[in-house]
Amino acid sequence: MEGKLRLVTDGQTEPITLEEARLHLRLDTSGSPASHPDDSLVQILITVARQSAEQYLGRSLIQQTYQLALDRFPNADDATQAISLQVWPVRYITSVQYSDEDDVTQTLATDKYIFDNYAKPAQITPIELWPGTKIKTNAVTITFVAGHTDADSPNDYPLPLPIKQAMLLQIGQLYEYREAVSTEETYEMPMGSTALLTPYRLSMGL
Repeated sequence: MEGKLRLVTDGQTEPITLEEARLHLRLDTSGSPASHPDDSLVQILITVARQSAEQYLGRSLIQQTYQLALDRFPNADDATQAISLQVWPVRYITSVQYSDEDDVTQTLATDKYIFDNYAKPAQITPIELWPGTKIKTNAVTITFVAGHTDADSPNDYPLPLPIKQAMLLQIGQLYEYREAVSTEETYEMPMGSTALLTPYRLSMGL
């Protein structure tokens, strides 16, 4: 069963550094510490390229906190009792909370469900059956932390280099064509970026 996914906290460390982006864009720096007049713009483009890649891939590329809301748990009549967390990789589940049939907020114990991060997207399934809930909107909320782990040790979920290169290509195009396009034009991701990213899309089964 799929629910409504909301990003609660975005990450602070981008997968591409300002120095890497400058090198790709062939920007010469000066001064101490080294800087370039377009540094602020380049930093924005790094974030834009990462968010665009995340949207295309269905992956979390840096550490982020999400909440998934459902109106109820899956029950025995559903085709599957699994709940898709809709992104990958998921590092850990913070909590699974729900409004019980008396509309009292409960936290489901971790020994009542199985967290499967081999599945892409990650998912959780009950040990037996999910509990009953109050009939209401967003009766269930699952809070979790997701993201590739290049900035961490151990690096359990390294970011594939083709994804990083695809973001650099997009940064290059965004920087080169930074002026607003006409109303007849729409922005499209560079073909090279799309080719590098497509094998890693979750919907493609990787």
